[in-house]
Amino acid sequence: MICLFFTGVGALVRKELLDLLKDPKSSFAIFFPIFLFLVVFVLASNKDVENSSVVIFNQDRGVHSVNLLDDVVNTNIFKESIYVKSEKELQKNINTEKAFIGITIPENFSKNIDLNRKSDILVVTDGRRTNAATIVYSYLSQIFAKYQSKISDKATMNIPTVSIRTWYNPNKNQNWFSITNLVCMIIISQAITLTALAIAREKEQGTFDQLLVSPIKPLGMLIGKTTPSIIISLFMGFCVMFLGSWMYGVPVRGSLFLMAIAMVVYVISVVGIGVCIAAFANTQQQAMLGTFVVQMPIASLSGLMSPVESIENPLMKAFTKVNPMVYGNKLVKGIMIKDMTFFDALHSIIPIILIGVFVISLACVVFSKKHRIKVF
Repeated sequence: MICLFFTGVGALVRKELLDLLKDPKSSFAIFFPIFLFLVVFVLASNKDVENSSVVIFNQDRGVHSVNLLDDVVNTNIFKESIYVKSEKELQKNINTEKAFIGITIPENFSKNIDLNRKSDILVVTDGRRTNAATIVYSYLSQIFAKYQSKISDKATMNIPTVSIRTWYNPNKNQNWFSITNLVCMIIISQAITLTALAIAREKEQGTFDQLLVSPIKPLGMLIGKTTPSIIISLFMGFCVMFLGSWMYGVPVRGSLFLMAIAMVVYVISVVGIGVCIAAFANTQQQAMLGTFVVQMPIASLSGLMSPVESIENPLMKAFTKVNPMVYGNKLVKGIMIKDMTFFDALHSIIPIILIGVFVISLACVVFSKKHRIKVF
């Protein structure tokens, strides 16, 4: 009986894999996103601000203003320094987005410094590009502080300096963050989408009822429909990991065996979401719409766009506790960049298993009630 069960499931798995891979268009739609995401997503999500432009309105022309501006322009942050002669010109350059940050140095700036008087610098940023402007402002603050310490007297020089050291990513390479996020995103995207489409396709073609009355039990049918999605999602996740390491130098410091365990647990925990969507979808178009609606909040509240710790809304904060992608990101980052141990990984693997048990159980209940069948 058990052999017959697995024989039927194996045949269904082979049939699903052939349906997905024999059609060149389907194969292209499945595997092309790997290369598309590796190029477009990584470059578009890069938050490192380089080769920007700055507008400078220097009303002083003294030695201190000239030296300070030399420190500003002689960095790799700004590719172009636009010097203007009025506030109006500075405003025009920012309004037309020729630059998103401007520096205004007042008159008598150098004289006030020599006389130990307070002298302010005005930094104007473009609120339409808040993230980039904030990063550049942070760089400028460091440059100003460094110059201030250089010109301060000996008494002030005794103030302790602050040294910043970044663990695991010493060069603060943004690509390391993007690639590790991309591994989890492409796994959850393919797992949910392929699972929902596989079942919805049978409904659309009118062969779903035939599967229900076939010798394969409903549980075997669900296993056969979800296994190809799991295999392809895992393959794509490892492809992104290795290609990202090769193309962008992202390290893989941890155990590949532990990474495989983490990915398998992660992908199994999310295929139930695809089954839930397929239970309500009667066409592939409806399934695609359902996956889009579900994936957006999962990705948005996973730390992909902003840190999970910065979410203050209680409802959204609670959702992050049951979001499998949050724990998936922790595992991938920890294993690839930090060389996470198995016991450290358990802090994320156990919640994923619990989430997976709940989601798969819910999927089976929903599927049973929707189609009036007994899955178990």
